[in-house]
Amino acid sequence: MRLIAFASLLASLALIGLVAFGGISRPTFELSYTADCKNTAPWQSNLTAEGFDIRATQVDNLSLSEQRAMMIAPAPMRDCMMGRVAGYHVIGDIPANDIITLLRRKPADVIALARDDQTRETVAIHHDGSIERREVTQ
Repeated sequence: MRLIAFASLLASLALIGLVAFGGISRPTFELSYTADCKNTAPWQSNLTAEGFDIRATQVDNLSLSEQRAMMIAPAPMRDCMMGRVAGYHVIGDIPANDIITLLRRKPADVIALARDDQTRETVAIHHDGSIERREVTQ
């Protein structure tokens, strides 16, 4: 009988966790983009559909931390839009699944996610400038 109660408790906790990400406590995604950036709306819609709260701002200049993350990224991975969520930078149109994976794993040595348009991969950029490759999820 106790096993059933314990399993029921675990299922309830799992459901609370799903609701927290899905509706009650949505992660805030702060998006900065320049005036010449034309493709932000579809990405914003996708992130909203995946449970993110989007705060988008058109900017003339990136913040110092955004500039640092952008400069660490190799030139082919730089973009006209950059997001910030839970202390991580997201450079360019990164699939929501890759951002969610980052938030679940919470790696301390990662500064940003970026997209390599040549290889169609999402990469993790570490504080020391090294790059960890991971295939893009579609």
